[in-house]
Amino acid sequence: MFRVADFAQYQLTLSYTMRTQSSVAERQIEIASGKRAQQYSSISTDASELVNIERSVARTEQFNRNIDQALTRLGIMESSVAIMVERATEVLAIMSSAISGENINDVPLQEFSATFLAEAESLLNTSHEDRYLFAGSQTDAPAVDLADVAYTPQAGLPGVFTADFDYYQGDNLNLSVRADETFETSYGITADEPAFEEMLRALSYMDYAGANLDGAVLEQAYTMMKSAVDGLSDIRGRIGASSKVLEAASSGHDDYLTYATNLVSTLEDVDVAEATTRLAQDEVQLQGSYLAISRISDLSLLNYLR
Repeated sequence: MFRVADFAQYQLTLSYTMRTQSSVAERQIEIASGKRAQQYSSISTDASELVNIERSVARTEQFNRNIDQALTRLGIMESSVAIMVERATEVLAIMSSAISGENINDVPLQEFSATFLAEAESLLNTSHEDRYLFAGSQTDAPAVDLADVAYTPQAGLPGVFTADFDYYQGDNLNLSVRADETFETSYGITADEPAFEEMLRALSYMDYAGANLDGAVLEQAYTMMKSAVDGLSDIRGRIGASSKVLEAASSGHDDYLTYATNLVSTLEDVDVAEATTRLAQDEVQLQGSYLAISRISDLSLLNYLR
């Protein structure tokens, strides 16, 4: 039982003890979580800045995801075009062999043409994540159909060498990527590029030349394939340029994310060494408070007279 004279001191000491208990609990949570606070209200002076930074970080991370997706697609497209350059170069060597010394009878031009046309069609119909990459915005359907009845690259041969894009099933809209708040860029290549058309038509002319032993058409096919190789190399360069632009944007985002992460850490992460020291001090103070309460509880006239 407390006397009136002791009760006020007891209540004050108890209040200080509860406050110290709360402080100890907070220090323990800080050390366990590594954060200065569990709610924004607990760091009200920095809360607004922290929220703004976290929003900016979320947007920047989304921009990087957009860029990574575009770079993946560009990388696959570049790989497909690189294979086309290799195959077109091989075709040039085959054509050159057939032209040289009038060996057109000895080279199976039709078989080579059929093989390379099938591979070219497959490469131009490359897909990634169920999206046909060379079809423009029509990503849900193959970009190229060499069996389309409107596609007649040999029409008028020999003597008429006219471009024919009727194999193309897509549109002329390139994809675009939002790489920053104020920067959106288009990227990608569609299968109706002149270099692709020349490559396909040169292979078709190669087939005609083989079937009809027509050296003049084969010469035209050879010239056209040389032009196609130059065009395909240019396409690779354009894909590479788009990739460089996006990589530069991504690098800038990475630098910002490093800076922002460090800043967020400064605002919300706890100094474990400091928190541990303060916890030890609070625990000492708490033990003292418990001792004081115990002493006050023992105060009585009987104890005094002893």
